[in-house]
Amino acid sequence: MSAIAYLKKKIGSSYLVWFENSNSYLQFEQPAWFVFRETVKRFSEKAIAQKFAVRYGISFEDSLAYVSEIRSGIEKINQVKRDEDKLVNVSEKLKTRSFQPYAVHQYQIGNQWVTFCFETPVLENYLHPLINHLEKSDRNSENYIFELFNHEEAVVFRFGGEVKGVWHQDESHLVKGVIFMFLINVMYGKTDDDWLMTVHASAITNGQKTILFSAAPGQGKTTIAALLQTRGYRLISDDFVPIDCHSFCAYPFPIAMSVKEGSMNLLAPHFPSLEQKPLKFITPEKSVRYFASDQSPDPNKDKFPVTEFIFVKYDSSVDFLFEKIDPLNAIKLLLEEAWVSPKRSNVEKLFDQILSTSFYKLTYSDNKKALDAITNLFDND
Repeated sequence: MSAIAYLKKKIGSSYLVWFENSNSYLQFEQPAWFVFRETVKRFSEKAIAQKFAVRYGISFEDSLAYVSEIRSGIEKINQVKRDEDKLVNVSEKLKTRSFQPYAVHQYQIGNQWVTFCFETPVLENYLHPLINHLEKSDRNSENYIFELFNHEEAVVFRFGGEVKGVWHQDESHLVKGVIFMFLINVMYGKTDDDWLMTVHASAITNGQKTILFSAAPGQGKTTIAALLQTRGYRLISDDFVPIDCHSFCAYPFPIAMSVKEGSMNLLAPHFPSLEQKPLKFITPEKSVRYFASDQSPDPNKDKFPVTEFIFVKYDSSVDFLFEKIDPLNAIKLLLEEAWVSPKRSNVEKLFDQILSTSFYKLTYSDNKKALDAITNLFDND
C-alpha cells in the first residue's frame, strides 16, 4: 500500500480522517482505528492481524479477515483521484475555437465588470436568469470574459481565453458550481485556496450572528430564508455560500433566489413582485421563478462570521422537530452539501472549527414553529 498522507481529528471516541490523495473523509472507531494506525506505520497485513488477535482476543484467521477488509477500504479511499483528462485532451483545440454567440451580457458584480458570451439559448439559461438583475447597459472595456459554448456532446467553459471546464450536457449543476467559483474569486480578488468551503445553503444574518441553512434541493431552505427576511433578517447569499478560510465569515454572493412553484402561495403575499417573474422550466418536474433580494450587504463594510449551521428538511408528516446534533453527524451532513478546500492547511482550520460551531437539524412542515425557533436562536447566544 502506498504511503498515506492524512489529517485526523478526534471527536469523542471517534476519529475523523482526511485523506489528502483523494480529498476524502472517513470516520474510524475502534477497532478499525487500530488497523488504520498500524497501516499508517507501514506494518504488513499479517503483522497487523497478529497484533489484532492478541489485542482483541480473537483468532488469527478472523483477525486477518477483518484487517484485510479495513485495509482494502483504506487503500481504495487513499487512491489519487485521476482527472478524466478532459482538459488535457481538448484544451489546446478549444483554446482558440471561435463561435458566434447567441447572447452577450455584461454584468457588474461587486466592483468588477464581467462579460458572458453564450453560444446557445440553453447555455444562456444556465446562468443568465440567476444574475440578470446585475446586468448593465454601460460598456466597460476592462471586463473579465466568461464564455460558454458547445463542443460535440459537451459544454465548455472558457475564462480569459483558457479552458476551465468541460462537461456532459446533463451536468449543468457542475457548470454553475465552477463558474460561481470564478465569479467569487473575481469579485473578491481571491483564489480557490482563500476559501475554506462553499456550501449549498442560504445565509441569513441579524447583523450580529450569521446562520447557514443547508439542504438538498427542494427541502425548504430558500423558503425559510425568504420568510426570515419578512421578519427583518438580511439575506447574505442563497444557494451558494462562500466561507473565508481565515475568518470563517460568509461572503455575499448576489445571485437570485430560486423560488419553486410549491412555495408561491406562501411567499407571494410577502413578495408581490414574485408573480410577475417569468416561470422557468428547469426539468419536466421542476419549475422556478428567480427573485433578486433588494437587500445588499456591503462585504467591504460588513462581516458575517458563521455561528450556526441548520440542516433543513421539509417533511409533511412532521409538524416540527428542532434538535442539536453532534459534530460527527454534522460533518457528514455538511460534506454532502459542500465543496471543501483540498488544501491541507484549510482542512486543519476546518477541523479546528468543527468543535466551536453549533449544528442543528430542523425537520418541519409548520412554518411558524420553524421560524419562531430560528428567531429564538438568533436572539440568544
